[in-house]
Amino acid sequence: MSFAGMTVVVLGGSSGIGLATARGALTEEARVVITGRSQHRLDAAKRELGPDVVAVPLDAADEAGTRTLFERLEHVDHVFITAGAISFGRGLAPETTALRPALETRFWGAVYAAKYAAPKMKRGGSITLMSGTAAVRPLPGASVATASCGAVEAFARALALDLAPIRVNVIQPGLIDTPLIGELMGDRREAMIAQEAARLPVGRVGKPEDVADAVLFLMRNGYVTGITLTIDGGRLLL
Repeated sequence: MSFAGMTVVVLGGSSGIGLATARGALTEEARVVITGRSQHRLDAAKRELGPDVVAVPLDAADEAGTRTLFERLEHVDHVFITAGAISFGRGLAPETTALRPALETRFWGAVYAAKYAAPKMKRGGSITLMSGTAAVRPLPGASVATASCGAVEAFARALALDLAPIRVNVIQPGLIDTPLIGELMGDRREAMIAQEAARLPVGRVGKPEDVADAVLFLMRNGYVTGITLTIDGGRLLL
C-alpha cells in the first residue's frame, strides 16, 4: 500500500522514533503532521523534513489541544503516538503528582489521540500506540511507568474491536538509541550502549529507523490489528 496522498499524524514526531517515522512516511509521499512539546525541536524537525510538513506544538496529555489538532484536519489516514513520560527511580513516590505524568502522557495521551482521530478516519485507517518491553519485564523503581505500558497494550486490543474496521496496534520497542537516552544517561551513554549491544542477540542496540520501519508496516498492512509488535533485538529472550 502506498502512502501517497495520505495524511499521517505523528504525535511526538519532533525527534527520535517519531521523527524517523515521519521521515519514512514522507519518502512515500504522505502528507505528514508532527507534534511535540518543544518548539525548538519542532523547528529543527521541520528544517530537516522540509516545508511541506505541518508542525504543531502540543503536549499529548492536553485533551483540548489534541481535539483542536484533529478538528482542523479534513481527514486522517494513520496516527502514531510516541509520547511517554519517564519516571525511573521514583517507585511509589511520596508525592503522587510525580507519578501521574507516566499515565497521563502515555495512556491518556493515547486515549485522546484515538478519541479525536477516529472520527476523521475511514476504512483502512490505523492507529498505532507505543508501549515498551517494561510491559513484559517490569522496571525496578518504575512501577507506574511500567503499568502505563501494560495499560496501553490492553487498551489497544479492546479498541481494535470498538473502532473496527479502523485498525489499532501497539509497537513495543526495547532499548533504542534516541536523544532521550542521552538525556537520561549523560556521560554514561556510550558505556551503557556498548554493554547492552554486547548482550543482545543482534549485537547492537536499536536505531529509531528500526522502529519506524515496523510502525510503517503496521500502517500499511490492512490485515493486522489488535497486536503488540516487539522490536527489541531479542532482549526479552535474555
